[in-house]
Amino acid sequence: MKTLPLSALLAALLITATAHGQKATPPPFPGWAKTTPAAGGNGTTANKDFPGVWEGFLTDGDGSNPGQRRGNITLTITSEKITSGSGGGTNGDGTYKISGGSGKLRRIDTKGTSGQYAGKEYEGVFAIEGNTLKWCSGNPGKGRPDALRTNIGSGHFLMVLTRKP
Repeated sequence: MKTLPLSALLAALLITATAHGQKATPPPFPGWAKTTPAAGGNGTTANKDFPGVWEGFLTDGDGSNPGQRRGNITLTITSEKITSGSGGGTNGDGTYKISGGSGKLRRIDTKGTSGQYAGKEYEGVFAIEGNTLKWCSGNPGKGRPDALRTNIGSGHFLMVLTRKP
């Protein structure tokens, strides 16, 4: 069994998957929060598509190959925080800041505030199309990915999520 590496304030869980019989660290805390706010502000309404309950999986590649899936994840996102969970349990909370980006690809920075992600910071990118959220983040110290895909050993992780009704 192998556990996935940690990432974004957007990344997430005590997930295990089989991969060469070795153990690694748990996946990153995916975090969300506000858009870049003015001092004391709560962000803008431009990112009102984020709050909600999202369910999906962590994966390698671009998320299109079911054989590369590494574990399930649930994110509950409010205007103030994100809570990460798997298997009905909670792995931790965090805050987020959305800071622009180009085209459909937006940047997000997250910081864990409780649980296994407390004090850890993640840089990521994401896009929402309809009810699908793709979010790729770097584990602490691994930098921000520049696309919605990951390679094994990059220190990045990808989440593909669907908004629950």
